Amino acid sequence: MINRCLLFILLTLTACQSSIEVEEYSSNKADIQAYNLIEPIELEQLLEERESDYILVQVSTKKKFEKQHLEGALNVWRPDYGSKVKEPYGGLMGNHEEIQSLLQNLGYQKGKTLLLYDLKANVDACRLAWVLSYYGFENYKIINGGFTACVAEGMREVSGKSEEAVKTNFQLKPLTHRTMSADFEEVRSSILDTNTLLIDTREDYEFLGQPFVKDGQVYSFKKGAFSRGSIPGAIHLNWSTLADLSGDHRIKAEKNLRHDLKEKGVDPEKNIILYCQSGSRTSHTYYVLKHVLDYPNVKNYDGSWIEWSYKNNVDSLVPINLLTSKDDHDRMYKTLELELKN
Repeated sequence: MINRCLLFILLTLTACQSSIEVEEYSSNKADIQAYNLIEPIELEQLLEERESDYILVQVSTKKKFEKQHLEGALNVWRPDYGSKVKEPYGGLMGNHEEIQSLLQNLGYQKGKTLLLYDLKANVDACRLAWVLSYYGFENYKIINGGFTACVAEGMREVSGKSEEAVKTNFQLKPLTHRTMSADFEEVRSSILDTNTLLIDTREDYEFLGQPFVKDGQVYSFKKGAFSRGSIPGAIHLNWSTLADLSGDHRIKAEKNLRHDLKEKGVDPEKNIILYCQSGSRTSHTYYVLKHVLDYPNVKNYDGSWIEWSYKNNVDSLVPINLLTSKDDHDRMYKTLELELKN
């Protein structure tokens, strides 16, 4: 009888422990907490209480900004924080002086905080945040869910041109966090490094090297790149897997994030290097892995596919992976052309 009681107690404790393990990670998006991340309701409170201390920034094209933005926002787009130094390829982040100029043009001065959001689950806001952090600037907040979540919470949407900020003489300290970024040679070395995971965060058709349609035209690869394909050995993880892109654009619940990453074989104990077309979509994935899930070793390959495909174009020793054969690609291309004509 005593043995049966002991067995019952052990089984009960085991069941309780299993239940606790299952519920270890929250399935509620509202429970997400991360470095410099705020909710729309917090944004409203900040602007109501101390409006002059904050600079609201929408990261989008000028055209999209003039169509819709949050009241009081200024407009920033990729060229504003991208490199203006002439290179054989584009897409790189700006240098120290260019980022300092961006902050000056936004009217930034000591004591203020940038409030960043965009129109698509903060993929572009995270890119700007990543570049700012790379240069040691941390006085920013990312609004979880961006424009979509803010409007759903009742914040006012307006249209029209961006206001002109009063330029300042703010001086950005000469600091860089180089461990945030991977360069070409490091990525090349990672292909044979079993302790490093290379992750491609682009769309399926980009990773597979398939043709696609944009604005009524068929393309073999995205503008800016020099060839189609992917870097050998890369795991494919579309950046939007980690965001509720069909809903409120917030970062997914931790339970869902960890499940999806495990399914893809993304081991938090590995060194992780992320790439996309030009280091933008990767910035969202970088933020989630590094700041939401506390992965210790994550880097963003700033040059990404643009740089890699350029170097493959001029040096045949730089490998690419063509998961879609030339014949299959050409057949798909012709099929898309016919569909467009019809």
